[in-house]
Parts: sequence; C-alpha cells; structure tokens
Amino acid sequence: MNGLAFLSPGAARAEDGFAPRPASPLQRALEGSTGLRDLSLLGKVELRGGDVPDDVEAIRITPHRVLLLCEPERCAELLETTSGLAIDLTGALAGIELEGEVLMRRLTDLDLTRLPAAGKVAGVQAVVTSSGGGRYRIFFAQEVGHSVVEAVRDLQEGLA
Repeated sequence: MNGLAFLSPGAARAEDGFAPRPASPLQRALEGSTGLRDLSLLGKVELRGGDVPDDVEAIRITPHRVLLLCEPERCAELLETTSGLAIDLTGALAGIELEGEVLMRRLTDLDLTRLPAAGKVAGVQAVVTSSGGGRYRIFFAQEVGHSVVEAVRDLQEGLA
C-alpha cells in the first residue's frame, strides 16, 4: 500500500456484495446522551502546506498544518485540488460538540481562550475548537472515542 486511502470513506467502492454506508464510531457511546452532538461523519482533511480553500472551515493545528472540515462528499475533490499534502482523515478521526466551559475545564488543561489548540482532552490527544456560544468541538482518534464520550458523560452527570 502506498498511501492512506484506507482512511478515506470516499475511496470505498461497492463490489462483491459490499455496499459502503457511513456509520459513526460513536453511535453506541452517544445513545441516550444529551448536550452532545456527533461530528464523526463530517469530512476531515488534513492539509500540510499549500493554500486553504475559501469555502471550507479550517482549523489551524500548527503554522503549516490545517484540519479542513467539509461535507464528506467534498473530501475527494479537496484531495485532488488543494496544493500541498492533503490526507483524508474522515475515517480516522471522530468528533463531538458539547456545551459548557465548566465541563471543558474539567476535561482539559488547554487554555480555552486560545483555541483552536491541540492537546490532551479526557486523557487523549485531540484538536479542540470553539464553535461559539459556550460550545466546543473536539476531534480525536476514533479508536479512543468510547472512552472520551464516557469521560464527558460522567463529568456531565457530576455537574448536573
């Protein structure tokens, strides 16, 4: 394998009885939750170097790395048309949106006045951004999603 195409849901093809369908890795963890929104099915493309397209949301991770958020159908186009190195992380990253500064302060030591930022949230590496109005979005490796959602829900319960 010479690329990371296995991370790109847009590269999945229907064949031999297989029909690709989007499914969130957080579906079970989020069942019955309140105040949490699943962002896992958003298109997520990491761009290293190159110019950021005007018509997508861009979360700056470092001076030379940007996480582009878009409709999943746009990922293939972004991979082809953006300058720099573009990697589809849609299948690799899960994400949630939650409300509450107090909750976020219990989940992370990141300075919430200096978002976006990368750092530990609920004990795992994540990218955090504010979506305004006291709402925060957290993107993390999908394989640790259950533990992140569990930590968030436990803290929500303790704050209620």
